[in-house]
Amino acid sequence: MNPDAGISATATNNNTKNLMKKTTTILAALAVSAATALAGTTPAPVSSGKNPPPPPMDPCAGPISYNNIELLYAYTDFDGNADAGNGVRLNLEYSPAPNFYLTGGVEWIDIDGGDAWLVKGGLGGYFALTPNIHLAADGGILYADVSGNGGPVVNPLPGNGNGDGDGSDTGWYVRPHLRGKWGCFSLHIGAEYDDVGDREEWQGFADLYYQINPAWDLTAGVHFGEDATTVTAGVRWRY
Repeated sequence: MNPDAGISATATNNNTKNLMKKTTTILAALAVSAATALAGTTPAPVSSGKNPPPPPMDPCAGPISYNNIELLYAYTDFDGNADAGNGVRLNLEYSPAPNFYLTGGVEWIDIDGGDAWLVKGGLGGYFALTPNIHLAADGGILYADVSGNGGPVVNPLPGNGNGDGDGSDTGWYVRPHLRGKWGCFSLHIGAEYDDVGDREEWQGFADLYYQINPAWDLTAGVHFGEDATTVTAGVRWRY
């Protein structure tokens, strides 16, 4: 008996078994792949090694503002009088803590050879009804000073009872309103009650803002009461 022939036969058998194992493994892998494809399983994506770029930032993104300064031109039409007033308003707001803000403002009105000053300052608070709509209210001290005008022209402003409309007085105001923001547009709408001198009345108002860059808005508004209607236009800086 040839020993080399036995060794050769054994090697041949081993090679045959290995080939069968490899063939079986390959067939099993193909079967699993086919079953996965038929089941609709999507293979895991291959990472390219790069992070996807972040989405572009919305230039008008941001909360409803309670930190701002407004500079406005104001035209006032006094109901029942031929004269009108032209003036300037400066309004300020500052929020030192969430849901609270401080507010103040000064207005000068030129009325047919005379003028009037209105100064106010107060404390306010707000509550978010939705992410885009807040219920807000502020109130505080209101000071008014009128000089150099006849009584009929300054009828909406305080007088001192001497019949000529001149004088100054200190009172109070309260201003409940809604604030909304949708993209680049913001809207303030509500009412204000003033009690100073001979003036005790509610006024309605609506102020519209349009954002032109991350810090500045254009604004226009209307304030209407029993004795006067005021139209405003100007700019607002948010800080």
